[in-house]
Amino acid sequence: REVREHAMHMLGRETKNDPLPPPPDPSEISEFVLAKRGGPTADNFRLEFAKTHLTPWNQKAVKVFARSFVESGEYTSCDKHIIETSFRAHLKTLCSHYREQVRSAHSLPHPQQTIDNRQAAARRARRKTLFEHRVTAAYCHEDLVGYRDIIRDMGPDGMSGDESDTRDGIKRYIIFLDKWRNPAVAPWIRVFDRIFMTTKFNEVNRPKRGNWPRIRVPTTQRNVQREGKPIPGLPRNFYDEAWLSTLDQDDLETLNIQEPIRLVHSQEVLQ
Repeated sequence: REVREHAMHMLGRETKNDPLPPPPDPSEISEFVLAKRGGPTADNFRLEFAKTHLTPWNQKAVKVFARSFVESGEYTSCDKHIIETSFRAHLKTLCSHYREQVRSAHSLPHPQQTIDNRQAAARRARRKTLFEHRVTAAYCHEDLVGYRDIIRDMGPDGMSGDESDTRDGIKRYIIFLDKWRNPAVAPWIRVFDRIFMTTKFNEVNRPKRGNWPRIRVPTTQRNVQREGKPIPGLPRNFYDEAWLSTLDQDDLETLNIQEPIRLVHSQEVLQ
């Protein structure tokens, strides 16, 4: 069950009934097989559905999946060999489902709609990854442990969204703010990102193997592309006061606002 759950997350699916994303282009597969460039990654996880599940691309995907599974820290199993074996078995099912998905499609979707769906799935996956990193960070310093429940209450949907942007050959992600969230939360919660970065180095300060966090660039723009609901049950100062003033009494009661907290970190954390 945990393997199926993590597979849905990595493929940008919220339920098993959501369509599977398209496989990589043949040119991408050829470059990976012949030139050893590219291939599946945790941030751009795709599978080769049309052929046997044991293609070179899919064998690499199995390794990427197992590493992401263990590094998420959300599941009971940490044995990569067992995880890889379970995912290989699940991959057969996914390949079968994709072939059925192609057969049952009465008409091809509009190309732009396909692009939009993939981009939306990628945004959801990035929010979940960011959430997982911040939960991990909350356990990395004794002064942050007290905030772990608040981070968990925020959940993936409480994380700021982003859009990819490439400049000078470098891919980065422009952060957009949700209207309901107090902008003052952003600098406070980004400290967790810096703490998480410390987990990417070993005891002799050398970088560990594995995927590194994305380059995220702050912005003052509000997120106008996502119609997400505000997260209830957070401290009052997590909500934007101007936005709160637009709510009626019923909306405020549903929001279940809690007492504010100090959005200030200790000097030990900031150092």
